[in-house]
Amino acid sequence: MSSEATSGRLEHVSRVELPRHVVVQTQMALRNFGAAGNEGLVLWLGEVANGAAIVRAAMVPPQRSIRNEDGVGYFIDTGTLFEVNRFLSAKRLRLLAQVHSHPTEAYHSQTDDEYAIVTTEGGFSLVVPDFAIGPAVIDRWAIYRLRDRCWTRLKPLEVEGIFSVT
Repeated sequence: MSSEATSGRLEHVSRVELPRHVVVQTQMALRNFGAAGNEGLVLWLGEVANGAAIVRAAMVPPQRSIRNEDGVGYFIDTGTLFEVNRFLSAKRLRLLAQVHSHPTEAYHSQTDDEYAIVTTEGGFSLVVPDFAIGPAVIDRWAIYRLRDRCWTRLKPLEVEGIFSVT
Protein backbone atom coordinates (compact mmCIF):
# COMPACT_ATOMS: atom_id res chain seq x y z
CA MET A 1 0.00 0.00 0.00
CA SER A 2 1.41 3.42 -0.88
CA SER A 3 2.20 6.01 1.77
CA GLU A 4 -0.31 8.30 0.07
CA ALA A 5 -3.05 5.69 0.61
CA THR A 6 -2.20 5.25 4.30
CA SER A 7 -1.53 8.89 5.25
CA GLY A 8 -5.19 9.51 6.05
CA ARG A 9 -5.48 6.52 8.36
CA LEU A 10 -5.67 7.18 12.08
CA GLU A 11 -3.33 4.30 12.88
CA HIS A 12 -0.56 6.08 10.94
CA VAL A 13 -0.92 9.33 12.86
CA SER A 14 2.29 10.28 14.65
CA ARG A 15 1.32 13.86 15.53
CA VAL A 16 -1.87 15.39 16.94
CA GLU A 17 -2.35 19.16 16.81
CA LEU A 18 -4.58 20.06 19.73
CA PRO A 19 -5.77 23.66 20.14
CA ARG A 20 -5.57 24.91 23.72
CA HIS A 21 -9.19 26.12 23.57
CA VAL A 22 -10.33 22.51 22.90
CA VAL A 23 -8.47 21.32 26.01
CA VAL A 24 -10.08 24.08 28.09
CA GLN A 25 -13.56 23.45 26.60
CA THR A 26 -13.17 19.73 27.34
CA GLN A 27 -12.03 20.34 30.91
CA MET A 28 -14.94 22.72 31.59
CA ALA A 29 -17.54 20.33 30.17
CA LEU A 30 -16.20 17.44 32.24
CA ARG A 31 -15.96 19.65 35.33
CA ASN A 32 -19.65 20.55 34.90
CA PHE A 33 -20.59 16.86 34.91
CA GLY A 34 -18.31 16.29 37.89
CA ALA A 35 -19.92 19.11 39.89
CA ALA A 36 -23.05 16.93 39.95
CA GLY A 37 -20.99 13.85 40.90
CA ASN A 38 -21.09 12.39 37.38
CA GLU A 39 -18.63 11.21 34.79
CA GLY A 40 -18.94 12.90 31.43
CA LEU A 41 -17.85 12.34 27.84
CA VAL A 42 -16.45 14.71 25.23
CA LEU A 43 -15.55 13.71 21.68
CA TRP A 44 -12.68 15.28 19.73
CA LEU A 45 -13.37 15.70 16.03
CA GLY A 46 -10.93 16.61 13.32
CA GLU A 47 -9.04 15.74 10.19
CA VAL A 48 -6.26 13.30 9.33
CA ALA A 49 -3.74 13.85 6.55
CA ASN A 50 -0.06 13.14 5.96
CA GLY A 51 0.36 11.26 9.22
CA ALA A 52 -1.04 14.10 11.34
CA ALA A 53 -4.38 14.66 13.03
CA ILE A 54 -5.75 18.13 13.65
CA VAL A 55 -8.43 18.44 16.33
CA ARG A 56 -10.99 20.94 15.02
CA ALA A 57 -13.72 20.71 17.64
CA ALA A 58 -14.92 19.21 20.89
CA MET A 59 -18.44 17.79 20.99
CA VAL A 60 -20.41 16.99 24.12
CA PRO A 61 -22.98 14.45 22.94
CA PRO A 62 -26.29 14.00 24.75
CA GLN A 63 -25.64 11.45 27.49
CA ARG A 64 -27.33 9.94 30.48
CA SER A 65 -25.36 9.87 33.71
CA ILE A 66 -25.32 6.65 35.69
CA ARG A 67 -24.64 6.61 39.42
CA ASN A 68 -25.32 3.64 41.69
CA GLU A 69 -23.67 1.42 44.30
CA ASP A 70 -21.34 0.00 41.61
CA GLY A 71 -19.97 3.42 40.68
CA VAL A 72 -20.52 6.15 38.10
CA GLY A 73 -20.63 6.27 34.33
CA TYR A 74 -22.52 7.59 31.35
CA PHE A 75 -24.65 6.11 28.62
CA ILE A 76 -24.86 7.21 24.99
CA ASP A 77 -27.84 5.80 23.11
CA THR A 78 -27.70 4.44 19.57
CA GLY A 79 -29.70 7.36 18.18
CA THR A 80 -27.08 9.78 19.47
CA LEU A 81 -24.29 7.69 17.94
CA PHE A 82 -26.14 7.75 14.61
CA GLU A 83 -26.47 11.55 14.80
CA VAL A 84 -22.78 11.94 15.66
CA ASN A 85 -21.88 9.88 12.59
CA ARG A 86 -24.22 11.94 10.41
CA PHE A 87 -22.64 15.14 11.71
CA LEU A 88 -19.13 13.83 11.06
CA SER A 89 -20.07 12.85 7.52
CA ALA A 90 -21.75 16.18 6.76
CA LYS A 91 -18.79 18.18 8.09
CA ARG A 92 -16.19 15.80 6.63
CA LEU A 93 -14.62 15.29 10.03
CA ARG A 94 -13.37 12.20 11.82
CA LEU A 95 -13.80 10.97 15.36
CA LEU A 96 -10.25 11.16 16.69
CA ALA A 97 -10.65 10.70 20.43
CA GLN A 98 -13.02 10.17 23.30
CA VAL A 99 -12.30 12.00 26.54
CA HIS A 100 -14.07 11.15 29.77
CA SER A 101 -13.68 11.83 33.45
CA HIS A 102 -13.27 9.62 36.50
CA PRO A 103 -14.06 10.60 40.10
CA THR A 104 -10.51 9.85 41.30
CA GLU A 105 -7.55 8.42 39.40
CA ALA A 106 -7.25 8.37 35.62
CA TYR A 107 -7.11 4.88 34.11
CA HIS A 108 -8.94 2.86 31.46
CA SER A 109 -11.38 0.55 33.20
CA GLN A 110 -12.68 -2.71 31.77
CA THR A 111 -15.95 -0.90 31.02
CA ASP A 112 -13.99 1.81 29.17
CA ASP A 113 -12.30 -0.91 27.12
CA GLU A 114 -15.47 -2.78 26.28
CA TYR A 115 -17.79 0.15 25.53
CA ALA A 116 -15.46 2.60 23.80
CA ILE A 117 -17.03 4.84 21.18
CA VAL A 118 -13.72 5.18 19.35
CA THR A 119 -13.20 1.86 17.58
CA THR A 120 -10.83 2.86 14.78
CA GLU A 121 -7.32 1.46 15.03
CA GLY A 122 -5.00 4.25 16.16
CA GLY A 123 -7.79 6.20 17.89
CA PHE A 124 -7.29 7.83 21.26
CA SER A 125 -9.05 7.60 24.61
CA LEU A 126 -8.19 10.09 27.32
CA VAL A 127 -9.24 9.83 30.96
CA VAL A 128 -9.32 12.94 33.14
CA PRO A 129 -8.93 12.41 36.91
CA ASP A 130 -10.81 13.98 39.82
CA PHE A 131 -13.92 14.95 37.82
CA ALA A 132 -11.69 17.42 35.90
CA ILE A 133 -10.91 19.58 38.93
CA GLY A 134 -7.51 21.20 38.57
CA PRO A 135 -5.58 22.72 35.68
CA ALA A 136 -6.51 21.95 32.08
CA VAL A 137 -3.29 20.18 31.14
CA ILE A 138 -3.15 16.84 29.38
CA ASP A 139 -0.02 15.88 31.35
CA ARG A 140 -2.35 14.90 34.23
CA TRP A 141 -4.59 12.77 32.02
CA ALA A 142 -4.19 9.09 31.19
CA ILE A 143 -3.91 8.77 27.42
CA TYR A 144 -4.53 5.49 25.62
CA ARG A 145 -4.31 4.44 22.00
CA LEU A 146 -6.12 1.60 20.25
CA ARG A 147 -3.45 -0.77 18.95
CA ASP A 148 -4.25 -4.26 17.69
CA ARG A 149 -7.78 -3.86 19.14
CA CYS A 150 -6.38 -3.25 22.65
CA TRP A 151 -6.20 0.02 24.55
CA THR A 152 -2.56 0.73 25.39
CA ARG A 153 -1.54 3.49 27.78
CA LEU A 154 0.94 5.90 26.27
CA LYS A 155 4.05 6.75 28.25
CA PRO A 156 4.64 10.44 29.07
CA LEU A 157 7.38 10.74 26.43
CA GLU A 158 5.04 9.23 23.81
CA VAL A 159 2.34 11.74 24.74
CA GLU A 160 4.83 14.57 24.51
CA GLY A 161 5.99 13.35 21.10
CA ILE A 162 2.49 12.91 19.68
CA PHE A 163 0.39 15.73 21.16
CA SER A 164 1.16 19.36 20.42
CA VAL A 165 -1.07 21.76 22.36
CA THR A 166 -1.13 25.06 20.50
